[in-house]
Amino acid sequence: MNQARDTTEGLRRRGSMSKGDQREAQILDETRRLLMKKPMAKLTVDDITTATGISRTSFYFYFPSKQAVLARLMEDVSDRYAQTHVWLPSTGPQRELLRTQLAGAAEIWHDNSAILVCSLEGYDNNYPPLTEFLDGIQTRFTSALAAKIDRDRAAGLAPETIDSATLATLVSLMRDGRLSQLSTASPDALTHGLDDLTEAILRLIYGRLD
Repeated sequence: MNQARDTTEGLRRRGSMSKGDQREAQILDETRRLLMKKPMAKLTVDDITTATGISRTSFYFYFPSKQAVLARLMEDVSDRYAQTHVWLPSTGPQRELLRTQLAGAAEIWHDNSAILVCSLEGYDNNYPPLTEFLDGIQTRFTSALAAKIDRDRAAGLAPETIDSATLATLVSLMRDGRLSQLSTASPDALTHGLDDLTEAILRLIYGRLD
């Protein structure tokens, strides 16, 4: 289950959330559930209000649009993603750390694939806050990875090949595309897929590893 949702439900049990916070959390939870049944492009505000049991007026009190709900859901997922980044601060290939980071990301994809697919599809470029948020997530990861590549190159641990920012972008695209494919894989297929992805990323950055 999504970590953000776990936190929300824990606060509910303890009675720590205001009525407004509970209503907002309900909108987020129901939208997350609805996205498992239909893509965001076909999801309507009426779908969300019907599932939540509120009026459209109430919905717009909390969120200006369905895209704003998606942005909030992605913000929760982004926070979880950041917690998995144990490899980025490291020095050198560190195969096990990379494998651990990818496994954490794969778990997030499994729990939130319907939300993350929207980011891969570049959902609704007519909503600037969402577009800017998605660009920000991508930039934070690629900047951190490019910095790691530069550090390792300076230390003689990685070969000088293509520009580090370009390489980081290629790694990011490959990683997200493969994790999307693995989000519904069997446990065995996931294990092999993560092993292959780990190897592919290391070879892209460090060349052949003995």
